[in-house]
Amino acid sequence: MSFTRLWAFLAIGLPVLAAMIAPFPSVDLTYHLRAGADILDTRSIPSVDTWTFTVAGQPWLDQQWLAQAVMAAVFRIGGWTGLVILRAALVGVAFGLLFDLCRRRAGSIRVAAWLTLVAFVCASITLGLRPQLFGIAIFAAVLWLVVRRHEERRFVWLVGPLVAAWANVHGSFVLAPLVVGIALVEDLVERRRSWNATAGLLATAIAATFLNPFGVEVWRYAAGISTNSVITKRITEWQPTSPTTIEGALFFASVALVIIAVVVGARRGRRLPLTAYLWLVPFAAFGIWAVRGLAWWPFVAAMVVAPLAGAPAISRTRAPREDPPLIRRLNIAIVAILAVVAVVALPLWRPLDQGLQAPVLVLGTAPSGITGALREIVRPGDRILAPQPWGSWFEYAFPWATVAVDSRIELYPADVWNAIDGIEAGTPGWEEPIRNWDVTLIVAAPGQGALVQRLTGAGWRDAFHDEDGTLLVRGDRSNA
Repeated sequence: MSFTRLWAFLAIGLPVLAAMIAPFPSVDLTYHLRAGADILDTRSIPSVDTWTFTVAGQPWLDQQWLAQAVMAAVFRIGGWTGLVILRAALVGVAFGLLFDLCRRRAGSIRVAAWLTLVAFVCASITLGLRPQLFGIAIFAAVLWLVVRRHEERRFVWLVGPLVAAWANVHGSFVLAPLVVGIALVEDLVERRRSWNATAGLLATAIAATFLNPFGVEVWRYAAGISTNSVITKRITEWQPTSPTTIEGALFFASVALVIIAVVVGARRGRRLPLTAYLWLVPFAAFGIWAVRGLAWWPFVAAMVVAPLAGAPAISRTRAPREDPPLIRRLNIAIVAILAVVAVVALPLWRPLDQGLQAPVLVLGTAPSGITGALREIVRPGDRILAPQPWGSWFEYAFPWATVAVDSRIELYPADVWNAIDGIEAGTPGWEEPIRNWDVTLIVAAPGQGALVQRLTGAGWRDAFHDEDGTLLVRGDRSNA
């Protein structure tokens, strides 16, 4: 294997390997798995909430139904190993398309590989297995098709079906008309005769967003999520990106690197066309606006910068230098080692976490000891009040019980969150919501020692505690 081919392999192989090793955050994944299982079993999309006791019967527009059904089907066939492979495949598709796009625009495989890997590092926080990852893969495909619309005209029609699928897997489908719209402005500014074809593609992309069970409501759903003040105040990933966090520091560093590349390129006679800023500015703004926006910026930034960082045109015509036999053997060894690591990392070979009933290190944000204790206690009809990040996990692990809140943040009005805040803070009347909701089990996080003391003082029993937190049982409820 040549050194050039090794770079191409690493550009896609390293993101795929990372996707196979990193644990799944259970915060979103597990409620999607439960929803997907319901969809497969009932052959219908959920329309009201039946999993919580705070908003039971509340209308639920499950816009992400298709991604949920796919994840549930994969889980039924391949278990946790199947989900690991699914995430790796989606990551491989997304960054494989980005690598190919950068390679074509830069004329250098090594430069394309570096840009792809940097983009992966910047986007890594957004690559958990959830419907957004499906959206990221589709975004990469639409971006590839639109940017290469003049070279690959026979494939551009795929934008329509891709956007239709996107509108059924994640609310980020709203980016599709933006991507095609920027391309149309490019054609008009550059006075391309094919602008009318791009205009038709934009109309197709917009029309495709309505090919879903909810019609125009998916647009209202997407707009409502991004403008809901309850969500933006409480959920970190819907808040502005802070440079003091790791992901924020990476984002702002990448913006700085893009600016440097633009300045250096201009000094070397490689100026970006003004239309390039139509790509950079809005997607950088998304990244600044909210942590959720960090998913899209790395793809656009790498694509735009590729021509500036690429090889000079004259060097692209030179025949590639042949690597010595020893280097080729070392390259093959590197590929083989990474392939072995990927296979060994599969959950298939890992011991079982007895509490979670899942392979070790597969699930993050899921308390093993508390879950194991709950398995011995939870009965049908129990109501579990737990920290929101654990809500989805508990409703997945114990479908015969209900929880207070989960990751479907848009379902819960402010008074529910205020009541939970009051319980945690011990404000006057804090016990009233617990009585009104008829809560039977409460899980307290490690930092909620004052809540545990108040509950035990009010007659609740400490049934289990470890480093993850404390499980409390209402005093008049037996463990039998």
